[in-house]
Amino acid sequence: MTAVLRPLARGDADAFWRLVSTNIVDLTGMTSLPHSFELAVAQAAESHELVIDLAAGRMRLEHGSTRSLFFVLADAEGELIGASGVQFKDRVVNLAVHVRTSDDGRGLVARSSSAPWTRTELNSTFLLPAGRGGGNGTLLSRGRLLFLLIVGSQIPSLLVSHLRGVFDDDGTAPFWRAFGARFLPEWPTSLDAERALQSDPARVASLSRRVIELTPDLLRCLGPVNAASRPAFHLLRAEDLRPNGMYDPVDGGPTVIRQLDRTWSAHTRVVGSAVLVDVPSQRAVDALVSTVDIRDFAATRALVEFRSDGDLAITTQAARLLGVSVGALVSAVSLQPGPPSVQSRPGSVVGVGSKGRERQ
Repeated sequence: MTAVLRPLARGDADAFWRLVSTNIVDLTGMTSLPHSFELAVAQAAESHELVIDLAAGRMRLEHGSTRSLFFVLADAEGELIGASGVQFKDRVVNLAVHVRTSDDGRGLVARSSSAPWTRTELNSTFLLPAGRGGGNGTLLSRGRLLFLLIVGSQIPSLLVSHLRGVFDDDGTAPFWRAFGARFLPEWPTSLDAERALQSDPARVASLSRRVIELTPDLLRCLGPVNAASRPAFHLLRAEDLRPNGMYDPVDGGPTVIRQLDRTWSAHTRVVGSAVLVDVPSQRAVDALVSTVDIRDFAATRALVEFRSDGDLAITTQAARLLGVSVGALVSAVSLQPGPPSVQSRPGSVVGVGSKGRERQ
């Protein structure tokens, strides 16, 4: 692997906007990504300041507040080929649709409700078509957790991801026509709703406490994951995030959740001293490997040997990508079934602390 995942920096604003603006057709519904150059600059500054606060141990969330952190994936030449992000939310209202027995007990209904919810939301991932395959999607999606585990004591411990639901060929969600458009007819399609909610997120409250009968037609578009989002869904399931019975009010996609310290990465992550090798040994396994310094965080995918003495043998190429030398502390998570044998070594796992709507 030659790609590196790292937090978005101030100096990335131009490249970040170029990545997004030249692929706008592929970003429908990814409302966390910038829709103007000015917003790209602001998001780069926001990410930079948040990393500094996390590194200083002073990251705080006020009641009802949100802070965002963006990550970018760069190729061997330093060109940005992908982006993702997370949002930290403290008691921010979340609107969701649930399936429940009707009040008269005669059938099932889809009922929307809103409530304050503290969580760390995993926003959508975008990867250039040329960068897809070869494990880059896994690095972009799951590599974020290596960073979150380092700062776990400062962030909400519940991981949440809203997956995209079913869409018709014209790019609209049939669930919206069946549900939301009944109550907000000025937004006849899901695209209208997305644009309106992006400019005025508070309008989502208009959908709260709405109830409709769960018909066979509605059921067909409530809950399935969009075909384009299934790879992201399976990556999140590999981290043991699970559907919680909540569905997006615009496209009917499911929500998956997991406590950070109960993810696969939390259970299997090993922190050890880097040993550099030119050629991986036969005991090396496919893994995500990262630095452990918050301000200089970087992650890549490489063959790693989890040694019994706690050292982590990585290739010189991986070390160059991460900017580390012999003896530096690095963390690694095996991507192969079954945790590495040294993962239960005492002290091997460190730093574990207890969306605006955005879909994967």
